[in-house]
Amino acid sequence: MGRIAERTMIAMAKELTNAPSTTAKPYIVRFATHADLPQIAQVARVTWDVTYNKTIAAENRREFLKRAYKPENLASAINTPDHWFYVAEIGRQISGFGHFLRRYHPTRSRAELVRLYVLPEYQGSGIGAAILKTGFAALAKANIGQCFVSVQASNRPAQKFYERHGFTYHRSHGQFLGTQIVTLVEYVRPIGQVDLSQ
Repeated sequence: MGRIAERTMIAMAKELTNAPSTTAKPYIVRFATHADLPQIAQVARVTWDVTYNKTIAAENRREFLKRAYKPENLASAINTPDHWFYVAEIGRQISGFGHFLRRYHPTRSRAELVRLYVLPEYQGSGIGAAILKTGFAALAKANIGQCFVSVQASNRPAQKFYERHGFTYHRSHGQFLGTQIVTLVEYVRPIGQVDLSQ
């Protein structure tokens, strides 16, 4: 579909103090492949355990990850129209991933960022921002006018990250996750021609 040809090369990522090394590391953001799915699942497990260990019960995290990150459950998002699934790679290691998809609306062209995770040791290095920019450019090319994302209400660092990248509060809502209800904050961001040039 032409999207496979899109690759964003980020020459050097400036490592911050919480990154694993003080030297800059090269990384690329590219489309995910079926071969990446086991590493994507591993990144999800690590980041979920660090991010949600105090707010989502361990058995609920385990059950969700087992279901949501099975290769066969993610396979339909790979190289599929109306899905933009990216990984960030350092060497041969996947350090983060993001998945955008078109969201149905009768009158507006919308998308949703359904997952964005970066390994804890690479958070703050620019990888999350690079995945966002790559996705925003793809959405702009597809003439999508808005992007939504939902974040756990207690995850203030993630909310600040999205706010820095142009998202604004839209609404709050609850969602069942196993045996508990999680409160989510939904954000929205306009997508436009400016995203093609970033």
